[in-house]
Amino acid sequence: MQERVKKSMKKKFFVLQFVIGIIVALIAAAIMIDGSIFGENHAGIATILGIIGIGIIASSSIWTLKK
Repeated sequence: MQERVKKSMKKKFFVLQFVIGIIVALIAAAIMIDGSIFGENHAGIATILGIIGIGIIASSSIWTLKK
C-alpha cells in the first residue's frame, strides 16, 4: 500500500514538473513573438527562458511513468 502511495506522489510531482516546464517554454515563445515589455533587445531573455523550460521538461522523467 505504501509503495503505491509513493509511486502516486512521484507521478504527481513529475507531471507538475512537466507542466511547469511547458509553461516556462510557452512564456519564452510569447516573449520571442512580442517582447515589447522588455524593450528592443528581448531575444536573450527569451532564449534563456526557453532553455530553462526545455531543461525542466527533460528532467521531469514523465516518460518513464508510462509503464
